[in-house]
Amino acid sequence: MIAVARDLTAEAEAVQTMLARARLSIDDTQSGRTCFLSHLGAQERLSPGAWMGHRDLLYGLALANLSPAQRTSLARAILVDHGREFGVGRLSLQTLASGLPLGGSSLLMQPRTGGTSCLYTWALGPGATPASCDWLLLRASPEWAVEPTPKKFSARGIQLLTQLGGEVLLLVDTAVGALQVAQACAGTIRIAAHPRFSPHIEALDPEAAVLLWPHDALDGAGLRRHEVVAVALIDAPEPVRTDLRSWMKRQGGDRDIETVDLSCPGRMDREGLLAFWRGCGKPAVFLTGDPEWTSCGAAWLRSLGADVVVHGEATQLSLL
Repeated sequence: MIAVARDLTAEAEAVQTMLARARLSIDDTQSGRTCFLSHLGAQERLSPGAWMGHRDLLYGLALANLSPAQRTSLARAILVDHGREFGVGRLSLQTLASGLPLGGSSLLMQPRTGGTSCLYTWALGPGATPASCDWLLLRASPEWAVEPTPKKFSARGIQLLTQLGGEVLLLVDTAVGALQVAQACAGTIRIAAHPRFSPHIEALDPEAAVLLWPHDALDGAGLRRHEVVAVALIDAPEPVRTDLRSWMKRQGGDRDIETVDLSCPGRMDREGLLAFWRGCGKPAVFLTGDPEWTSCGAAWLRSLGADVVVHGEATQLSLL
């Protein structure tokens, strides 16, 4: 039997067509398309529209501070469960647990008539469910993409930072990350949180010395009354570091602020991702995200024998 060479270019174009031109969009509401919400906070803008997502995610959205138009979209949203097949347009779809809280979902996509399949992932936890697929879409994450890996998040380590005598700022990206950090701190240190995160976290203390804050909210009014002595950057790409340096200068040059890079707790490491990739049948990989992370991550994936197509931040919109 003669082996037929795999046409990766044609397959990649087919996957891009599914992601960019099909009636379904993911985490990006567009006119005339149904938007699948994968994780709470994964959307750059939560625009009103035709939404669908896991029931736990939609229940979590109900707690958030939404506009009237967003609440109307939420009331009309379609609830889906993990493991059940459904369809949108010409695509056959199935959601799978991503291993992250608040209804986090990966999405298996394939044309109804057959052809190239793709498993879309936004982020993965240790309990993520793999699925056989031709392509795996990954967003590079420091927990597995960067060498050396950042220090692991430790509630005890944050407790030591509070001994500097002021308040400690924990900068995280989304509500999912904030909840995972809060869970890691439970029973050890008290925390306060930004209003974007607070509806999803139990047992907050508004007077706590540890503050959970979004990457993009350094200049918010709510931070001005706090005297920050240390900042933990959790899975922060370079633009966030740049913003932090500018913010620290505006706080006054005479005040020294300690900074530390940490990885988000409850995320998949290299060993876990290797097992997940193998569980998916060793598919080709679309790698997106921060250019520095994708460069390191692609090199590691290729060392495993994976076919990798890289889409950095500058070209990611053309893919998604």
